[in-house]
Amino acid sequence: MLVAGTAFAQAVEIRPGGRGDTRMPVAVPKVVAATPDLQSMADEMTQALRYDLEFTGVFRVIPESQFPAGFGGFSTDPSQINFSSWQSTPAELLLYMSITAGPNNRIEAECRLFDIETGAQVVGKQLQGAPGWRRFLAHRFADETLLYVTGVAGVATSQVIFSASTDDPRVKDLYIADYDGAMMRRLTEHNSISINAAVSPDGRRVAYVSFKDRYHFLYVLELETGVSTALSKRVGMNSSPAWHPNGNRLAMVLSKDGNAEIYTIDVDGSNLTRVTNEASLDTSPTWSPDGSRIAFVSDRFGLPQICVMNADGSGVTRLSYQGGSSYDPVWSPDGRYIAYVGVRSGDGQQIYILEVSNPQNFRQLTTDRNNESPTWSQDSRHVAFSTTRRGRPELWTVTIETGDQRVIPNLNLRAQGPTWGPRRE
Repeated sequence: MLVAGTAFAQAVEIRPGGRGDTRMPVAVPKVVAATPDLQSMADEMTQALRYDLEFTGVFRVIPESQFPAGFGGFSTDPSQINFSSWQSTPAELLLYMSITAGPNNRIEAECRLFDIETGAQVVGKQLQGAPGWRRFLAHRFADETLLYVTGVAGVATSQVIFSASTDDPRVKDLYIADYDGAMMRRLTEHNSISINAAVSPDGRRVAYVSFKDRYHFLYVLELETGVSTALSKRVGMNSSPAWHPNGNRLAMVLSKDGNAEIYTIDVDGSNLTRVTNEASLDTSPTWSPDGSRIAFVSDRFGLPQICVMNADGSGVTRLSYQGGSSYDPVWSPDGRYIAYVGVRSGDGQQIYILEVSNPQNFRQLTTDRNNESPTWSQDSRHVAFSTTRRGRPELWTVTIETGDQRVIPNLNLRAQGPTWGPRRE
């Protein structure tokens, strides 16, 4: 069973692998600034690149102390790279990035990835953007590096949306930040409680629950315009929005008929369809990536458990068997796993994943108490979640392969209920 290790000062938890460090060593020298006025920007991009690659769980960024003796940084001419000197280092791949000031106040980035043994360039990209997109350019290069090595792009360009409060717990708004916590901004200002966010497959809309109109209603927020539109204002509970993979329909939970049941609805609020019809409570729907099935929570088996059904409500079967109760399911984008919260006596709330094709194959990903609200990265390599393990609510991530856990930095808020958005181009 995969279980994460213990925390240390930098708020990163490393689970001893038992099989040695299999990560690929890479060298990431400082991004080259063509002119002195770009140096601070280049330094920030270097930091972002190194964080991105370490985060993947695939790469190990070697420290500068292991760079070639006498290495003082690259020039703006990558043809001058001395590969023989780099062959004496532990690194297998070498990243080169330089930035120059382009026309119309834009930044132009030259990005190259080299195989150190052969000196061959294996990835080459010319990227550009406004200065405010400097971190995004670094994230793009990191994603391309992971794509070359694994065949699946990373999620460094993705964003996380969450609910958070500052000093007044009676007010919670939605916020958005890069996956590494940078570039955070507030999305709503309802002077109320807004929670339970779910980002659409294209990353352009967020469905959420808010009490801004006094009661527990569902809304859809357009990120580009900031316009929020009511999705459901029915009597009773309106909660747990979950986007269909096509982005045109959602599952949700309503109690308008006296019991919590799962419904589906078009994004414009039309075509409401009831999916479950049981005396038990059915909540927390999550769609399979192909839209053919819905996993959800039901107490029809006694304690709340993760179940799965066809999209029309037929063929209900139980999935969770770790003991105790289970809730907060979310289906991985590759369709292989469902992440969820399990509660067993004495263990508190822990994040688990189970294999959909073999539900008896489950793994516990956390050990510290009070973890909830899991959400998957688009590459299905990581799960973000809420936790109060250090006192105040924070957002953390766990890498499925390695078990490494780390706090999402820079979020100086009481952050809860994350939803992980798609890659951005």
